[in-house]
Amino acid sequence: MEIQELEEWYGKLLRPAFGDAFRIEHDRDDFVTILLDGDREDFFFTLYGTDSVRLYWCNECFIFDACRNALTSSDTYGEIVYEGTIDEGLPELIAALVLELKDCVFAGKEERVKGRIPSGYDSVKEYVIQAETEKAFKTGYQLRNIRIQYRGTGN
Repeated sequence: MEIQELEEWYGKLLRPAFGDAFRIEHDRDDFVTILLDGDREDFFFTLYGTDSVRLYWCNECFIFDACRNALTSSDTYGEIVYEGTIDEGLPELIAALVLELKDCVFAGKEERVKGRIPSGYDSVKEYVIQAETEKAFKTGYQLRNIRIQYRGTGN
Protein backbone atom coordinates (compact mmCIF):
# COMPACT_ATOMS: atom_id res chain seq x y z
CA MET A 1 0.00 0.00 0.00
CA GLU A 2 1.12 3.53 -0.72
CA ILE A 3 1.03 6.19 2.02
CA GLN A 4 -2.14 7.87 0.68
CA GLU A 5 -3.90 4.50 0.53
CA LEU A 6 -2.88 3.96 4.16
CA GLU A 7 -4.37 7.32 5.14
CA GLU A 8 -7.67 6.34 3.54
CA TRP A 9 -7.58 2.85 5.08
CA TYR A 10 -6.94 4.17 8.60
CA GLY A 11 -9.61 6.83 8.10
CA LYS A 12 -12.27 4.31 7.11
CA LEU A 13 -11.42 1.98 9.98
CA LEU A 14 -10.66 4.37 12.86
CA ARG A 15 -12.73 7.51 12.21
CA PRO A 16 -15.98 5.77 13.32
CA ALA A 17 -14.36 4.81 16.66
CA PHE A 18 -12.86 8.26 17.35
CA GLY A 19 -15.34 10.59 15.67
CA ASP A 20 -14.46 14.28 15.46
CA ALA A 21 -11.25 13.71 17.43
CA PHE A 22 -9.81 11.76 14.46
CA ARG A 23 -7.59 13.88 12.22
CA ILE A 24 -4.95 13.15 9.57
CA GLU A 25 -2.03 15.53 9.08
CA HIS A 26 -0.24 14.78 5.82
CA ASP A 27 3.14 16.43 6.42
CA ARG A 28 5.11 14.97 3.49
CA ASP A 29 4.70 12.14 1.01
CA ASP A 30 6.45 9.81 3.45
CA PHE A 31 5.41 11.34 6.80
CA VAL A 32 1.83 11.31 8.10
CA THR A 33 0.46 11.86 11.61
CA ILE A 34 -2.90 10.41 12.57
CA LEU A 35 -4.38 12.03 15.67
CA LEU A 36 -6.91 9.98 17.60
CA ASP A 37 -7.77 12.42 20.39
CA GLY A 38 -7.92 15.73 18.54
CA ASP A 39 -6.03 18.66 20.01
CA ARG A 40 -5.01 16.76 23.17
CA GLU A 41 -2.37 14.95 21.08
CA ASP A 42 -1.79 12.27 23.70
CA PHE A 43 -2.96 9.39 21.48
CA PHE A 44 -1.68 9.39 17.91
CA PHE A 45 0.61 7.57 15.52
CA THR A 46 3.04 8.65 12.87
CA LEU A 47 3.73 6.82 9.62
CA TYR A 48 7.31 7.07 8.42
CA GLY A 49 6.78 5.70 4.96
CA THR A 50 4.87 2.44 4.76
CA ASP A 51 6.99 0.20 6.98
CA SER A 52 7.69 2.22 10.12
CA VAL A 53 5.17 3.47 12.68
CA ARG A 54 5.49 5.19 16.05
CA LEU A 55 2.35 4.94 18.19
CA TYR A 56 2.12 7.39 21.10
CA TRP A 57 -0.30 6.71 23.92
CA CYS A 58 -0.25 8.34 27.37
CA ASN A 59 3.39 9.44 26.95
CA GLU A 60 4.48 5.93 25.92
CA CYS A 61 5.89 5.17 22.48
CA PHE A 62 5.44 1.89 20.63
CA ILE A 63 7.94 1.36 17.80
CA PHE A 64 7.09 -0.81 14.79
CA ASP A 65 9.93 -0.77 12.26
CA ALA A 66 10.86 -3.03 9.33
CA CYS A 67 14.49 -2.08 9.99
CA ARG A 68 14.31 -3.13 13.65
CA ASN A 69 17.76 -4.73 13.58
CA ALA A 70 19.31 -1.42 12.50
CA LEU A 71 17.95 0.41 15.55
CA THR A 72 20.27 0.96 18.50
CA SER A 73 19.63 1.36 22.21
CA SER A 74 19.74 5.14 21.82
CA ASP A 75 16.86 4.85 19.30
CA THR A 76 14.76 2.62 21.53
CA TYR A 77 15.64 3.62 25.11
CA GLY A 78 12.49 3.78 27.23
CA GLU A 79 10.26 2.83 24.28
CA ILE A 80 8.17 -0.28 23.65
CA VAL A 81 9.66 -2.06 20.64
CA TYR A 82 7.72 -4.62 18.63
CA GLU A 83 9.95 -7.59 17.82
CA GLY A 84 7.77 -9.23 15.19
CA THR A 85 8.08 -9.18 11.44
CA ILE A 86 6.82 -6.04 9.71
CA ASP A 87 5.06 -6.89 6.48
CA GLU A 88 1.86 -6.09 4.60
CA GLY A 89 -0.08 -6.72 7.83
CA LEU A 90 1.31 -3.67 9.66
CA PRO A 91 -1.82 -1.50 9.18
CA GLU A 92 -4.06 -4.19 10.67
CA LEU A 93 -1.65 -4.70 13.57
CA ILE A 94 -1.58 -0.95 14.35
CA ALA A 95 -5.36 -0.56 14.04
CA ALA A 96 -5.97 -3.53 16.36
CA LEU A 97 -3.60 -2.13 18.99
CA VAL A 98 -5.14 1.35 18.73
CA LEU A 99 -8.61 -0.10 19.30
CA GLU A 100 -7.33 -2.12 22.27
CA LEU A 101 -5.84 1.00 23.89
CA LYS A 102 -8.86 3.21 23.18
CA ASP A 103 -10.59 4.27 26.42
CA CYS A 104 -7.62 3.06 28.49
CA VAL A 105 -5.05 4.93 30.56
CA PHE A 106 -1.44 3.87 31.06
CA ALA A 107 -0.89 2.47 34.57
CA GLY A 108 2.58 0.94 34.34
CA LYS A 109 5.14 -0.96 32.32
CA GLU A 110 7.45 -3.88 33.01
CA GLU A 111 10.18 -4.92 30.62
CA ARG A 112 12.43 -7.94 30.62
CA VAL A 113 15.55 -8.37 28.48
CA LYS A 114 15.40 -11.57 26.41
CA GLY A 115 18.56 -11.19 24.30
CA ARG A 116 20.34 -8.96 21.79
CA ILE A 117 19.60 -8.00 18.20
CA PRO A 118 22.08 -9.42 15.63
CA SER A 119 24.27 -6.28 15.60
CA GLY A 120 24.49 -6.39 19.40
CA TYR A 121 23.63 -2.69 19.67
CA ASP A 122 20.23 -3.16 21.33
CA SER A 123 18.35 -5.56 23.56
CA VAL A 124 15.34 -7.64 22.63
CA LYS A 125 12.71 -7.21 25.35
CA GLU A 126 9.34 -8.49 26.45
CA TYR A 127 6.89 -5.91 27.77
CA VAL A 128 3.88 -6.06 30.04
CA ILE A 129 1.80 -2.89 29.87
CA GLN A 130 -0.80 -2.22 32.55
CA ALA A 131 -3.80 -0.28 31.33
CA GLU A 132 -6.69 1.01 33.40
CA THR A 133 -10.13 0.92 31.88
CA GLU A 134 -13.72 1.31 32.97
CA LYS A 135 -14.38 -1.87 30.98
CA ALA A 136 -13.29 -4.28 33.72
CA PHE A 137 -14.32 -7.27 31.61
CA LYS A 138 -11.53 -6.72 29.07
CA THR A 139 -9.12 -9.63 28.86
CA GLY A 140 -5.41 -9.38 28.15
CA TYR A 141 -4.09 -8.68 24.67
CA GLN A 142 -0.88 -10.24 23.29
CA LEU A 143 1.08 -8.79 20.40
CA ARG A 144 4.23 -10.90 19.91
CA ASN A 145 6.52 -9.56 22.71
CA ILE A 146 4.03 -6.99 24.04
CA ARG A 147 1.27 -7.92 26.48
CA ILE A 148 -1.46 -5.53 27.59
CA GLN A 149 -3.04 -6.32 30.96
CA TYR A 150 -6.21 -4.51 31.92
CA ARG A 151 -7.58 -3.58 35.28
CA GLY A 152 -10.77 -1.76 36.13
CA THR A 153 -10.44 1.78 37.39
CA GLY A 154 -12.09 0.70 40.63
CA ASN A 155 -9.21 -1.74 41.42
